[in-house]
Amino acid sequence: MNIKEKLGVTALGFSQPQIWQEMTTAIGEMQSLIWNDPLIKDDNTRAEGVRYLSRLIAGALPMTMDSSSPDYPQFLHFLSTRIHYGLPATDCYYVWAPVHGDNVYRIKGNKGTARLFDIETRQGHFAHVHDWLTIDRKADFEIGEDNEIEIILSREPQPGNWIKLGEGHGNIIFRQYYYDWSTEHPAEVTIERVGATYPPAALSQQDIAERCQLFIDWLKYLPQRFAQVYLSYHDAPEDKLIFDSIDFGWEDLRYGKGTYHCAPDEALIIEVDLPATDYWSIQLCSHFWEARDYHLRQTSLNGHQAYIAKDRSFTAVISHSDPGIANWLDAGGHERGLISIRYYKADGIPVPTIRRVKLSDLNKELTEKVSRISLEDRQEVLKARAKSVVRRNCE
Repeated sequence: MNIKEKLGVTALGFSQPQIWQEMTTAIGEMQSLIWNDPLIKDDNTRAEGVRYLSRLIAGALPMTMDSSSPDYPQFLHFLSTRIHYGLPATDCYYVWAPVHGDNVYRIKGNKGTARLFDIETRQGHFAHVHDWLTIDRKADFEIGEDNEIEIILSREPQPGNWIKLGEGHGNIIFRQYYYDWSTEHPAEVTIERVGATYPPAALSQQDIAERCQLFIDWLKYLPQRFAQVYLSYHDAPEDKLIFDSIDFGWEDLRYGKGTYHCAPDEALIIEVDLPATDYWSIQLCSHFWEARDYHLRQTSLNGHQAYIAKDRSFTAVISHSDPGIANWLDAGGHERGLISIRYYKADGIPVPTIRRVKLSDLNKELTEKVSRISLEDRQEVLKARAKSVVRRNCE
């Protein structure tokens, strides 16, 4: 089924306000994600939920109403410090664009220096995540002089860097994962349809009606799918982790997921012997699968940022106050939340252990495998995190 066959409001027209009423109804129905969730038992979480709903709306609008033409695509930065949904990695710069299998596209520019650089093509639209099928992906490219890159996307094979498109409407997901937030640079690339002539035709009523339906579908299907996954974090016992993949995530990653409970007078000690991998990370998330203010607090660590012992063991501490440990994960006043770990093409899936201790007993519970940090050095680390989101285009 193609996008147009999924659409319903396109027959309504604009002489009456039914289309707008359908859109506002879709917004209103999202309240069930907050007030019908049996796991939410306090108003602080509900308040976070209202902010989450506003972020969903903000995320839906550009991807459906403004940037949905596959004939004149533009790269859309769709997850940021302002818009969180669907477990955004704190290390990643996420970009999306619409495509169509009848067209040929060229991505061109400077590749940047991100640790991981990956482009995948999908058939269908993100709004219809249940039918959003992976067609192709590539992470290894031929690079020219001065780090320049050119990639062709089409249904038929092309020489050089080529990524296959599916039939009909589709999407590109372009990920750049940074390890060193202070030195790695984002790519500077553009996308164009080969043979495009300008200006494009003016938007018709039909075009806008189809975009309205995409907006409605985005709010109808995506948040419900996200909820299925973030509620599955509770399948693991509290302070335990389980690993699996996510069908709309990155196939090369394995995701560790679980919940935590940390009172103000407690600390959680996380310990794991790390696998061999080019990338791994751990982060704290809200109940709604949002990254916790990672630009203002140390709520995440990756393999470059973390202190790792000589035997490849990693020890971190979750607490509400700074324990003076380099690998601190700041609970930030949230007693409950989600823990997420990513392993990229790892040679194994070691599951971390989590121990709950009294904060007053933390130092005697820790081994010599931790690194200490002063309050002054912590301030420098946090300031660098805040600055890095701008240079990484993640703000």
